[in-house]
Amino acid sequence: MLKFTKKAINLIWAFICDQYLVLFFIITISLKLIFFSTFVIKVTWAQDQYNQGIFFSFLTAALIFSPFYFMRRHKNVYTIVLAFILSIVLFLDTIYFSYFESLPTIGLLGSIGQVNDIAPAIVGVFRWSYLLYLIDVIIIITLRRPIARYFKKLKDKRNHVKSSIVTPIIVTIAFFGLLINQFYVIGINRLSDTFDKGFDTITSAQLYGVMGAHAIDITRFVKQELTHPSAEQEKTIINWVKNNKPTQQSSKFTGVAARKNVIIIQVESLGGFVINQKVNNKEVTPNLNALAKNSQFFPDDRFIIGAGHTSDTDFVTNTSYFPLSDAAAFVRYGQDNFTSLPKTLVANGYSTFAYHGYNRNFWNRNVAFESLGYQKFYAADNFPNNVKINLGLNDGDFLSSTADYIKKQPKPSLSYAITLSSHVPFEITNLTKDLGINPANYPDQVGGYLEDINYTDRMIGKFFDKLKADGLYDDTLIVVYGDHTPVLPSFTAGTMNYDPTTVQEEEVPLIFKLPTSSNISAKTYPRQGSHLDITPTIIDLLGIKTNQLMFGQSLFAEEPSDLKVCTDQLVVFSTKNDCKSMLDDEKITSETVIRYNLFNILSK
Repeated sequence: MLKFTKKAINLIWAFICDQYLVLFFIITISLKLIFFSTFVIKVTWAQDQYNQGIFFSFLTAALIFSPFYFMRRHKNVYTIVLAFILSIVLFLDTIYFSYFESLPTIGLLGSIGQVNDIAPAIVGVFRWSYLLYLIDVIIIITLRRPIARYFKKLKDKRNHVKSSIVTPIIVTIAFFGLLINQFYVIGINRLSDTFDKGFDTITSAQLYGVMGAHAIDITRFVKQELTHPSAEQEKTIINWVKNNKPTQQSSKFTGVAARKNVIIIQVESLGGFVINQKVNNKEVTPNLNALAKNSQFFPDDRFIIGAGHTSDTDFVTNTSYFPLSDAAAFVRYGQDNFTSLPKTLVANGYSTFAYHGYNRNFWNRNVAFESLGYQKFYAADNFPNNVKINLGLNDGDFLSSTADYIKKQPKPSLSYAITLSSHVPFEITNLTKDLGINPANYPDQVGGYLEDINYTDRMIGKFFDKLKADGLYDDTLIVVYGDHTPVLPSFTAGTMNYDPTTVQEEEVPLIFKLPTSSNISAKTYPRQGSHLDITPTIIDLLGIKTNQLMFGQSLFAEEPSDLKVCTDQLVVFSTKNDCKSMLDDEKITSETVIRYNLFNILSK
């Protein structure tokens, strides 16, 4: 036994002396990866998920360098070069994250020409301390020869010690085994979800480390680029659309907003159950109540989201296509040639702009909004660095700055603004406690949500006041809706009774404020539409003709005989088959067009 132990120690000693440079960089790169995850991203993760990401960071470094165990010629040179490349990647990640609060993706290489627009701001976040990412490489390059001599002498002291190919094989297999085990600890299904559903890079890094997140991003990108439809698949889609797509429907409101400005406000977590309700004898949403009273109001609109969560609302609203159940359309297919509301309006002389008070790459919006046809996307880096509420910039500063931008845009214009202050975790701040709610009197997060949505409503009111002062309110088609309902338990508050097991969980308000010149009386509609109908309705109100495929219809159109509303309130194109079968066909068609980027062939 003693002889075996001594032999094992000698093998390990020889392994260390032979592989000292590889082992050194495994340690230093691991420490950098751990530093990045802990101190740069600064995301508060569940401890187990944080630990998993840290462990993956170490395993990633160990396996990336493992091929060098078996090299003889130029091993040290290649090892230093790889360590330098990984250090540069982390250096660039740090600069990028300091500005965008996100990790760069391989898909952004196609937008590298836009860097000139933000280069000065990016340079502003650079810190000389970031160069410490290269300190280990610099040390090794400077002291490579004396270090090599030192380890040679250590090995020579035990001249009976011989290197063995067995040791690096065992070490590599051990690390690979740990990696496989870690995948099982996290769950193979979760790994599949990460690849297929298109989680953003920060979420991927949370589970699989920074380098793992980059590997996942590259794999998804390559898979997408290599996926192409067959001629038969294209023909099938074209024939289906030809046989089933209805003609664009007109209505008595067609053209009432022709050539008018359009402002869309997508309100975070705005559920229909708060409209026209009171808490502590105060209206929860007084400004939206007033707007609904004087507009075309659909109190029971249905939101539609898939694996992309809120980003799916952006996608559905702007394209009138169904979201994907297994992937975030913006992340996986953000570079598609979408047919969309902004593209249609650009073709008709409009300027188009999107506004969001969070980092521009969250859910890949920077790429996807350009694909949708927005000529410029104003994200967190375009707004004042002011007080944040919940996820992003407070809605007061966000909407005030957005109004200033809108005033300067070439007219007519389409402006798409996404609010954030009513996002989870629904914290109550000094800015968001106007209702005087004691959160202890309500279930978890309920009090915070009510205060936050009330704050957002107040800021929307100020936004409208600013539009009026700038002479933009009366002459503009304004559309306001909730992106989805909040995730809350059942509760009673003032005049509200909310039960998530009922249809209340599915309903958000949708409001169309027509230009004053339309002279159309306000009305509340019992009809239940969905976010699929927003683009067709706006196009109808503007009086624009289009042949693009849309899976919704104008909410003001008289329903022709071949349209049918299914039990879940989604409109299908035809009654040739039963409603469910037709709806399934539509969803499959929508999914196929997105996955294979067939938008252009359907627009011809």
